[in-house]
Amino acid sequence: MKKGIYVVIAFFSLGLLQMNAQVIQGTSSSSSDMRFGVKGGLNLATLGGSTNLGTYSSKPGVHLGVVLEIPFSDTIIIQPEALVSLQGTGGYVTNENLNLWYVNVPVMAKYNVWEDLSIEAGPYLGVLLGENTEDQFSGLTNFETNTIDFGLAAGAGYRLDDNFYFQLRFNAGFINALKDVNSKNRVFQVSAVYFL
Repeated sequence: MKKGIYVVIAFFSLGLLQMNAQVIQGTSSSSSDMRFGVKGGLNLATLGGSTNLGTYSSKPGVHLGVVLEIPFSDTIIIQPEALVSLQGTGGYVTNENLNLWYVNVPVMAKYNVWEDLSIEAGPYLGVLLGENTEDQFSGLTNFETNTIDFGLAAGAGYRLDDNFYFQLRFNAGFINALKDVNSKNRVFQVSAVYFL
Protein backbone atom coordinates (compact mmCIF):
# COMPACT_ATOMS: atom_id res chain seq x y z
CA MET A 1 0.00 0.00 0.00
CA LYS A 2 2.87 2.39 0.82
CA LYS A 3 4.32 1.82 -2.66
CA GLY A 4 1.01 2.97 -4.16
CA ILE A 5 1.10 6.18 -2.12
CA TYR A 6 4.63 6.91 -3.30
CA VAL A 7 3.57 6.31 -6.91
CA VAL A 8 0.69 8.81 -6.58
CA ILE A 9 2.95 11.43 -4.97
CA ALA A 10 5.63 10.92 -7.63
CA PHE A 11 3.05 11.11 -10.44
CA PHE A 12 1.63 14.37 -9.06
CA SER A 13 5.11 15.87 -8.48
CA LEU A 14 6.33 15.00 -12.00
CA GLY A 15 3.21 16.56 -13.47
CA LEU A 16 3.83 19.79 -11.57
CA LEU A 17 7.48 19.85 -12.67
CA GLN A 18 6.47 19.33 -16.31
CA MET A 19 3.94 22.17 -16.14
CA ASN A 20 6.53 24.41 -14.50
CA ALA A 21 9.02 23.60 -17.29
CA GLN A 22 6.44 24.54 -19.92
CA VAL A 23 5.85 27.87 -18.21
CA ILE A 24 9.57 28.64 -18.11
CA GLN A 25 9.94 27.76 -21.80
CA GLY A 26 6.95 29.94 -22.67
CA THR A 27 4.77 27.11 -24.03
CA SER A 28 2.01 27.63 -21.47
CA SER A 29 0.40 30.48 -19.61
CA SER A 30 2.58 32.65 -17.41
CA SER A 31 3.41 31.57 -13.87
CA SER A 32 1.40 34.50 -12.51
CA ASP A 33 -1.71 32.86 -14.03
CA MET A 34 -1.12 29.54 -12.23
CA ARG A 35 -2.64 29.53 -8.78
CA PHE A 36 -2.06 27.26 -5.79
CA GLY A 37 -4.76 26.68 -3.18
CA VAL A 38 -5.93 24.62 -0.26
CA LYS A 39 -9.21 22.73 -0.37
CA GLY A 40 -11.51 21.21 2.21
CA GLY A 41 -15.07 20.04 2.43
CA LEU A 42 -17.68 17.43 3.24
CA ASN A 43 -18.38 14.05 1.63
CA LEU A 44 -21.59 12.08 1.47
CA ALA A 45 -20.28 8.64 0.53
CA THR A 46 -21.67 5.21 -0.19
CA LEU A 47 -20.75 2.15 -2.24
CA GLY A 48 -22.61 1.51 -5.50
CA GLY A 49 -24.63 -1.66 -5.91
CA SER A 50 -26.03 -4.19 -3.49
CA THR A 51 -24.93 -7.62 -2.27
CA ASN A 52 -26.47 -10.68 -0.69
CA LEU A 53 -25.06 -9.47 2.67
CA GLY A 54 -27.17 -6.31 2.69
CA THR A 55 -27.48 -2.86 1.17
CA TYR A 56 -25.30 0.19 1.42
CA SER A 57 -26.33 3.45 3.03
CA SER A 58 -24.77 6.91 3.00
CA LYS A 59 -22.21 8.11 5.50
CA PRO A 60 -20.69 11.56 6.05
CA GLY A 61 -16.99 12.16 5.65
CA VAL A 62 -14.46 14.89 4.91
CA HIS A 63 -11.75 15.71 2.39
CA LEU A 64 -8.73 18.00 2.64
CA GLY A 65 -5.83 18.77 0.32
CA VAL A 66 -4.23 21.06 -2.24
CA VAL A 67 -5.10 22.21 -5.77
CA LEU A 68 -3.28 23.84 -8.66
CA GLU A 69 -5.22 25.92 -11.19
CA ILE A 70 -3.63 26.13 -14.66
CA PRO A 71 -5.45 28.32 -17.21
CA PHE A 72 -5.06 27.42 -20.88
CA SER A 73 -7.43 30.15 -22.08
CA ASP A 74 -10.07 32.50 -20.69
CA THR A 75 -12.57 29.64 -20.61
CA ILE A 76 -10.57 26.40 -20.10
CA ILE A 77 -8.66 25.61 -16.90
CA ILE A 78 -6.95 22.39 -15.79
CA GLN A 79 -7.06 21.75 -12.04
CA PRO A 80 -5.01 18.84 -10.62
CA GLU A 81 -5.63 18.10 -6.94
CA ALA A 82 -4.27 15.87 -4.16
CA LEU A 83 -6.84 15.12 -1.46
CA VAL A 84 -7.12 12.90 1.60
CA SER A 85 -10.74 11.69 1.65
CA LEU A 86 -12.84 9.69 4.13
CA GLN A 87 -15.28 7.51 2.17
CA GLY A 88 -17.04 4.17 2.61
CA THR A 89 -20.59 3.40 3.62
CA GLY A 90 -22.86 3.53 6.64
CA GLY A 91 -24.81 0.65 8.14
CA TYR A 92 -23.27 -2.14 6.04
CA VAL A 93 -23.74 -5.70 7.38
CA THR A 94 -23.03 -4.90 11.05
CA ASN A 95 -24.94 -1.59 11.09
CA GLU A 96 -21.71 0.34 11.63
CA ASN A 97 -19.77 2.61 9.32
CA LEU A 98 -17.27 1.11 6.90
CA ASN A 99 -14.47 3.71 6.75
CA LEU A 100 -12.16 3.89 3.74
CA TRP A 101 -9.41 6.55 3.77
CA TYR A 102 -8.03 7.45 0.32
CA VAL A 103 -5.50 9.79 -1.22
CA ASN A 104 -7.33 10.91 -4.37
CA VAL A 105 -5.64 12.70 -7.28
CA PRO A 106 -8.29 14.13 -9.62
CA VAL A 107 -7.31 16.07 -12.74
CA MET A 108 -10.29 18.25 -13.60
CA ALA A 109 -10.92 20.20 -16.78
CA LYS A 110 -12.97 23.30 -15.96
CA TYR A 111 -14.98 25.23 -18.53
CA ASN A 112 -16.12 28.74 -17.60
CA VAL A 113 -19.77 28.96 -18.61
CA TRP A 114 -19.98 32.50 -17.27
CA GLU A 115 -17.35 34.68 -15.66
CA ASP A 116 -17.80 33.17 -12.16
CA LEU A 117 -19.52 29.84 -12.90
CA SER A 118 -17.81 26.77 -14.35
CA ILE A 119 -18.56 23.13 -15.05
CA GLU A 120 -15.86 20.51 -14.56
CA ALA A 121 -15.10 16.89 -15.32
CA GLY A 122 -12.11 14.58 -15.27
CA PRO A 123 -10.58 11.32 -14.09
CA TYR A 124 -9.26 10.58 -10.64
CA LEU A 125 -6.87 8.01 -9.20
CA GLY A 126 -7.21 6.94 -5.57
CA VAL A 127 -4.88 4.99 -3.27
CA LEU A 128 -6.29 3.41 -0.12
CA LEU A 129 -4.49 4.63 3.02
CA GLY A 130 -6.49 2.76 5.66
CA GLU A 131 -9.76 0.98 6.41
CA ASN A 132 -11.67 -0.77 9.19
CA THR A 133 -12.81 -3.97 7.43
CA GLU A 134 -11.16 -6.17 10.09
CA ASP A 135 -13.31 -4.52 12.77
CA GLN A 136 -16.40 -4.69 10.57
CA PHE A 137 -16.20 -8.27 9.33
CA SER A 138 -14.25 -10.10 12.05
CA GLY A 139 -16.91 -12.79 12.41
CA LEU A 140 -17.70 -13.07 8.71
CA THR A 141 -15.97 -14.09 5.51
CA ASN A 142 -12.56 -12.48 5.18
CA PHE A 143 -13.11 -9.31 3.14
CA GLU A 144 -10.23 -7.72 1.29
CA THR A 145 -10.06 -4.20 -0.08
CA ASN A 146 -8.62 -3.00 -3.37
CA THR A 147 -5.78 -0.56 -2.77
CA ILE A 148 -6.42 1.36 -6.01
CA ASP A 149 -9.54 3.22 -7.08
CA PHE A 150 -10.07 4.86 -10.47
CA GLY A 151 -13.09 6.76 -11.71
CA LEU A 152 -14.60 9.91 -13.14
CA ALA A 153 -15.68 13.08 -11.39
CA ALA A 154 -18.06 15.79 -12.59
CA GLY A 155 -19.51 18.91 -11.06
CA ALA A 156 -19.69 22.67 -11.02
CA GLY A 157 -17.97 25.55 -9.28
CA TYR A 158 -18.59 29.15 -8.35
CA ARG A 159 -15.84 31.75 -7.91
CA LEU A 160 -16.85 34.17 -5.14
CA ASP A 161 -13.79 36.41 -5.52
CA ASP A 162 -10.06 36.16 -6.33
CA ASN A 163 -9.41 33.88 -3.35
CA PHE A 164 -12.55 31.83 -2.67
CA TYR A 165 -13.99 29.16 -4.96
CA PHE A 166 -16.81 26.73 -4.10
CA GLN A 167 -17.42 23.34 -5.73
CA LEU A 168 -20.12 20.69 -5.90
CA ARG A 169 -18.90 17.37 -7.32
CA PHE A 170 -19.86 13.70 -7.79
CA ASN A 171 -17.18 10.99 -7.95
CA ALA A 172 -18.02 7.60 -9.46
CA GLY A 173 -15.46 4.81 -9.08
CA PHE A 174 -14.99 1.98 -11.61
CA ILE A 175 -13.20 -0.49 -9.29
CA ASN A 176 -14.83 -2.39 -6.42
CA ALA A 177 -13.66 -1.07 -3.05
CA LEU A 178 -14.19 -4.55 -1.55
CA LYS A 179 -12.72 -7.35 -3.66
CA ASP A 180 -15.28 -9.75 -5.17
CA VAL A 181 -18.19 -7.62 -3.88
CA ASN A 182 -20.22 -5.08 -5.89
CA SER A 183 -18.89 -2.03 -4.04
CA LYS A 184 -17.83 0.90 -6.22
CA ASN A 185 -17.18 4.26 -4.54
CA ARG A 186 -19.90 6.90 -4.95
CA VAL A 187 -19.16 10.26 -3.33
CA PHE A 188 -20.94 13.64 -3.36
CA GLN A 189 -18.62 16.47 -2.32
CA VAL A 190 -19.19 20.06 -1.28
CA SER A 191 -15.88 21.97 -1.13
CA ALA A 192 -14.34 25.34 -0.49
CA VAL A 193 -11.02 26.30 -2.10
CA TYR A 194 -8.85 29.16 -0.89
CA PHE A 195 -6.32 30.32 -3.49
CA LEU A 196 -3.13 31.85 -2.10
